Amino acid sequence: MQRLALFLIGALVFSLLISQSNPVWAHGIVGKRFFPAGLSVDDPFPADELTLAKPGYIHGPEGKESSVGVEYQKRLSPNLGLSIEGDYSSTKPEDSADPTLRGWSNPEFSLIYSMFRSPEHEYIASASVSASPGGYGSRDVREEMSSISPSFEFGRGLGDLPDSVQYLKPFAVIGQFGAEVPWGRNDDPAELATYFNYGLSLQYSIPYLQSFVKDVGIPRPFNKMFPFVELTYSNAMSGPQAHHDGTGYWYPGVLWAGKYVELGLEAEIPLNNRTGNHTGVIGLIHLFLDDISPKSFAWTPFSGNLGGTQTR
Repeated sequence: MQRLALFLIGALVFSLLISQSNPVWAHGIVGKRFFPAGLSVDDPFPADELTLAKPGYIHGPEGKESSVGVEYQKRLSPNLGLSIEGDYSSTKPEDSADPTLRGWSNPEFSLIYSMFRSPEHEYIASASVSASPGGYGSRDVREEMSSISPSFEFGRGLGDLPDSVQYLKPFAVIGQFGAEVPWGRNDDPAELATYFNYGLSLQYSIPYLQSFVKDVGIPRPFNKMFPFVELTYSNAMSGPQAHHDGTGYWYPGVLWAGKYVELGLEAEIPLNNRTGNHTGVIGLIHLFLDDISPKSFAWTPFSGNLGGTQTR
């Protein structure tokens, strides 16, 4: 599995080296379609954005879990982006005699490359690789093993459907799938397990409906909303739990996207007993840095200043 991860990373680096210059793409937009940043399923775009806070709470199998996530994303070129993220979490075990575990988790560094875009079909395909170094973070919550996660992401709007089904055009699908491969030495087979992870998001764009299908008179602020449902699932491909029931959640919610900020709220509902029996909640405060200050945040080392998105 480690060789597979190295091969996928090498393929990504090779594609970067041979890629030619491309048009300047605004983040989150393909053709007429704007894809908002997701809460639990990553969007496939390099971007100049900041997740200022992603608070969450759920009563899970390990106890009452709360967390706050932060992430900074930076474009290096129109199609290449780098990000760093971390989470501060607190877990109160079911047994009140056990201590509460709290602190920062291992940081995660990600590189994403947008390989293909089709404005006519509102389609984007990207490849990414993430690395989480072991031993970094708070002792109570960090992982001692490092991990590396190559994955592929896509986004597809349905704006090219025929006019006979025009009210389906605002729908869009975002997906991601990939592997999480442990890195390092460990005698515990469970710590060396490789996981296959995937996520899907189905969203309905009220702004797309109003602007490109039919203005049905939805007033502000509701005309900037995106009702959605997300699904994530993780299954062990090796180790003691290989091919057994995995862990998964589905997340119904809503996003609101303005020119400078995006706000989101979703429920976190377990799919099976391994993920618990209680519903949680996740929020989002997300800033579009390139629109807030294009001169400061839209500069890239390889392509100069890319400017802000301007319209949304």
